[in-house]
Amino acid sequence: MTHDVTIVTTRKLAQARVMGVPPEEFGIERGARNIRDCNYCFHEVVTKTEGQLIAEGFDAGQIRSLAPRAGATEIETLARDTVEEHLAATAGGDGVNSAARLVRITEHYVRMDFEGTGRPCLYQVITGGEQGEILRKDGKDCITPFDAMPFAATTPVPVTHRFFGRSIADLVMSLQREKTALKRGALDNLYLHNNPRVEVAEQNAGPNTLDDLLVSRPGGVVRTKTAGGLNWQVVPDITSSIYPMLQYLDAELEVRTGLGKQTQGIDANALQNQSATAVAQVFSASQMRIKLIARIMAEGVRDVFALLHGTIRKHGQRQQTVRLRNAWVDVDPRNWKTRDDMTINVGLGSGGKAQQFAQTMAIANIQKELVVGGKINLVSDRELYNTAAELTRIMGHKNPDRFFNDPAAVNPQTGQLLHPPPTPPQPPPDPKLATLQARLQADQVAAAHKAQIEHERAQADAIHQQVKMQAEIELARIKAGLDAKIALLDAHLKTLSHEQKLQHAQEQHRMDVAEAALGMAASAAHRELKAGRPNGEGDANA
Repeated sequence: MTHDVTIVTTRKLAQARVMGVPPEEFGIERGARNIRDCNYCFHEVVTKTEGQLIAEGFDAGQIRSLAPRAGATEIETLARDTVEEHLAATAGGDGVNSAARLVRITEHYVRMDFEGTGRPCLYQVITGGEQGEILRKDGKDCITPFDAMPFAATTPVPVTHRFFGRSIADLVMSLQREKTALKRGALDNLYLHNNPRVEVAEQNAGPNTLDDLLVSRPGGVVRTKTAGGLNWQVVPDITSSIYPMLQYLDAELEVRTGLGKQTQGIDANALQNQSATAVAQVFSASQMRIKLIARIMAEGVRDVFALLHGTIRKHGQRQQTVRLRNAWVDVDPRNWKTRDDMTINVGLGSGGKAQQFAQTMAIANIQKELVVGGKINLVSDRELYNTAAELTRIMGHKNPDRFFNDPAAVNPQTGQLLHPPPTPPQPPPDPKLATLQARLQADQVAAAHKAQIEHERAQADAIHQQVKMQAEIELARIKAGLDAKIALLDAHLKTLSHEQKLQHAQEQHRMDVAEAALGMAASAAHRELKAGRPNGEGDANA
């Protein structure tokens, strides 16, 4: 019996993420100095719906029994609520679509002796509801051992030996209140200037005078008993003392925050009749506070990348090809399990781009001097490429390979270098040795020229002898041919002469025979005549 089988292969794609946690959703134990060494912290997750939690494997009955998340009442949340998106009590769910209602759960991270071994360890405990009921996931209580606190925190103004620091608002809030009070006083003074109080003597006030004064309108009429009976109060101008105070507070704000007129744009008064060096010093001094805050915040970024490295190191299960520094490289997190020595570097700042460019160019000049001096053991192609790449990065170009060839680039098919180093140049020769070599070279050239002439002469003689020999051979061949032809003609003439002689002899013999026959015939006739034969018979025989 056979069956048709369809095999479905499911591949789980995982990735490490960094998510921002609102401060009102995070809490830590009192007296804690940092997250890494604290004994307890928690995170209230308020952005997951009932359907998402059930899909993650939480017990469906527990999740459905939890009350929906009520409207936000935290000060920070309400301050960010500009379009009233947190006013709904059900927060996205209703009786018809209960799967979309938001449910609040809390992730607790606590160090405790859960197994009773006497050694407290870090555990993650997930609870839900107002009573803090421990949730179940895949049939088990959500109590999971953890390697480290999965949070990283930073503050722009740290407070010594405290977890919570101060923000920029804490630094400038008192000054802002003072500026508000000064500005309000200046405005009140201006309002009194525009609408001052009036002094009215009782003997000059009629029954309608007060009513007319209480209605302040342009062109209004004030009725009095006596002309000129109103005395308008002159309000002293206090803005002349308020404006310098506002400027002083602005200067103090610049000192506390590092944000000045120079950092916000070009101020014509600040840069008037000043050299470029002085302007650069002003800019650098005004940015020192900002750079200090950036360096402090970078420590939190360091902790984030340490957590990312630990997460990928623990859960990475296969090799991946990623793009790193504009090159595709193979990364296998499984090899990181034995990596215990690693340093995370953050950009601590080394001046502006102009200063970085000048410093890098100084390094390039030193490298140039070393190369010219022959100290190639101190500066190689790799160091020169790094300097060029750094200059390219400072100029704002992300890909230095567009301008320079990487000497370490390897052809993935052949495994050979794409840009191998050229042959090193020969050292300059000694002048005396060069003169001797020139003289030897001249002698060699003369000897070679003489040898060439001798060779050409020998070749000419050989060619002459060869032509002469070929001519003699050809002459001998022609002579032999002529001799053979002459001999053949002689033989042919001899043959003809012999044949003529034989023919002449034969003709002579025939003539002789004929003459003999005639003679014999004549003799016979004569005899017959003599014998007396008749004439007629004799004539007939004749």
